[in-house]
Amino acid sequence: MSPSRRPLGAAVSGVAALLTAAPTMVFPADSPTEPKLMLLALGTVLFSVAVVRMRAESAAIDGRPTRDQDISDE
Repeated sequence: MSPSRRPLGAAVSGVAALLTAAPTMVFPADSPTEPKLMLLALGTVLFSVAVVRMRAESAAIDGRPTRDQDISDE
């Protein structure tokens, strides 16, 4: 993976935080829980993608070998 100038992992993480906080800020307290749970699940998945993306960006910038490129005997 080539190094990216744009911190896409951080941007996706911010969107995930907004999706996770949206039910609390938008819906009333006595609203149905299904939309809240759906947004929470979507935010969780998006946050997981952001973490993977940030780790990939870090590995591309540092030049450290990833698990796939490591050829040492363990």
